[in-house]
Amino acid sequence: MNKRNHNVLFNTHTVSGIVISFALYVIFFAGAFALFREEITIWEEGKTKTHIEGKDIDYDHILKKLDTEYELTGRDIQFNIETQANKLYVSMDVSKDSLASEKGKEYHYLYLDINSLETQSYTEYYSLGEFLYRLHFFDQFSYIGIYLAGFVSLFFLFAIVTGVIVHWKKIIPNFYAFNPRATLKRLWTDAHTALGIIGLPFQFIFAITGVYFCLSLLVLIPANFLYNGDQDKLIKDLRPESEVIEWVKKTDQNIPEFNQFAQQASDRWDNFHLKKGFIRNYGGTNMKYILNGELESDQRFIGKGRLSYTITKGKIEVEKDPYKTVYKEDVQRVLGRLHFADYGNIAVRIAYFILALITCFVIITGVLIWIEARNKKNMSISQRLYTAKVGHIYMAICLSMLPVTALAFIFVKISNGYFEDKLTTIYYFYFITWLITILFFRFKRDNYFTNKCSLLLGAIFGFLIPIINGFVSGNWIWDTYINHQFDILFIDLLWIIIAVFSLIFYFKIQPQVKEQSAYNKNPIDYKNIASLKEEERQLTSRENIDSTLASESLETEKNNSNYITMKTKIIILWMFIILGFMFHHIYGLATVFFNESVFIEGSTGETPFWAHQWRILMEGLAFLFAVLTVQLSQKWFRWVSFIWAIIVALFNVYHVAEAIMHEASNYSEIWILLLMAVASILLVINLHKWKKENN
Repeated sequence: MNKRNHNVLFNTHTVSGIVISFALYVIFFAGAFALFREEITIWEEGKTKTHIEGKDIDYDHILKKLDTEYELTGRDIQFNIETQANKLYVSMDVSKDSLASEKGKEYHYLYLDINSLETQSYTEYYSLGEFLYRLHFFDQFSYIGIYLAGFVSLFFLFAIVTGVIVHWKKIIPNFYAFNPRATLKRLWTDAHTALGIIGLPFQFIFAITGVYFCLSLLVLIPANFLYNGDQDKLIKDLRPESEVIEWVKKTDQNIPEFNQFAQQASDRWDNFHLKKGFIRNYGGTNMKYILNGELESDQRFIGKGRLSYTITKGKIEVEKDPYKTVYKEDVQRVLGRLHFADYGNIAVRIAYFILALITCFVIITGVLIWIEARNKKNMSISQRLYTAKVGHIYMAICLSMLPVTALAFIFVKISNGYFEDKLTTIYYFYFITWLITILFFRFKRDNYFTNKCSLLLGAIFGFLIPIINGFVSGNWIWDTYINHQFDILFIDLLWIIIAVFSLIFYFKIQPQVKEQSAYNKNPIDYKNIASLKEEERQLTSRENIDSTLASESLETEKNNSNYITMKTKIIILWMFIILGFMFHHIYGLATVFFNESVFIEGSTGETPFWAHQWRILMEGLAFLFAVLTVQLSQKWFRWVSFIWAIIVALFNVYHVAEAIMHEASNYSEIWILLLMAVASILLVINLHKWKKENN
């Protein structure tokens, strides 16, 4: 690889990694604990749970109770069977029966205890495990959070590929040459490369599956072409159990027993465990039962099965044999198993947990390398301040998650049973505590202190977690072991191990490490920032008097490690425009979910040729110019790129004005169009500069 391509890939890897680093750290740190979501919920409740198989649940008794309280006739009902926590997640859609009462026309989403039949709303049953799981894909940011997580995963995939290419020749030497006593920058670089390559397969899997689950809307774009816009057929193929069946009328017959259906479904194949149950048109003449289940993962990695019972046919039908592979259904399950580690035993999830924390360390070392490399005497005070500020903020956000999460475990244990709206309570406590901690570390302006303090507090709170659990719930470690409460025991032991390692790292990090830092060798005097900037301004003014010195200054800037080449800027701006067009299409496809139709007046089910033309002219050509810019630098190509960028910029500016005039209420679309217009204008400016170079 020549030096230019290497620099382009290196800068791209650095920029993409820095942009997403803190968000990616949150995803992996929260995701690590989300692997034990059910165990955390059981630990929080502090009650003994007995494992109940799906076939042994008294569904008919549950349905009778729900019918009394919520009037089930005409509803579509879904059960998620969480046998480990002895809970059923129940979703009850509004009744389709036009004669239903007001009680039947209300949507309900609740948890039901299998033994006591007590129900709790989602906010009442909310747990810290659920919170960390939702934080894992930014669900707390309504509507846009999951898309943000998706694009972070997409850029993470990009950073992985460019990182492997850039470090390819140094991977093996750095792996064996890792020396904890080397200079600080060398230490972070070797650790970043060595640990990054250890977790590479895991990280690659998570990047791919994360993009799929968080940006699943993008699947609809090619899928609509394949199905000629027939969304009903698309949904039926991808998720057959989600098929919507029209309501006919209420039945006069006795409703078939769901218990018998569940027993027969479970007994049909050995080691077949029920996972989800669906009832379509409860109490109707065309009522249908559906049960999803899986074989043991050690028996078959993907053993997904489905059976149904339709009242009009009066017999059980096999819709999906777990021993037969159906690509359209099973490929989604493969991605799910790889992402959530719900195969094998708990050892698999522990391995995922360790690899997730290793990835967090790789992210941190990447940021530290960037900070160390950009604090040099030949850099301006403004550049050094910016780098230091970004480093302080990123370190504060990332490292503070350990003590805040540990403290949150203590809080939910002490406060358990005192708050009805647990969702809001956990939100307020976690985010306010996290914000205060971030602000404290940010304005402390000392990454060494942030690291040491986070490790010490994490260790202290980690050791307190099993002690608080013992005092509050009486679930001391020795008692949970004797009583076989292994879910509760596991969480206590997990935090003890985390606390032990945190304490070890706390004592291993000595002041000598701080002395090796570039910010210790070249400190920034924060008390005299104004005078430093004034001295620099005067010095810069004197240097800019002579044009020759100005030229030399430009050359110095280009040689600066913080400098981004013009081609890299242009490629990134082209990519932003491509993503903008994709976002625009996604917001247009929102009607798939809100209106349940993708047809427009006069449509025939086939995509017209003009639609393909627009797609090719917009994101297609933008992608082409981004690719060609990697290889071409000739004068004619710069001119062609410049002219086409002007056309795209004019189109995007016009599109913004049109959207404001005709779709003023579509805030999300106007926002993304405005960002596209800004990116287009910046692209034109940079292409104009590039065009003038070496002329």
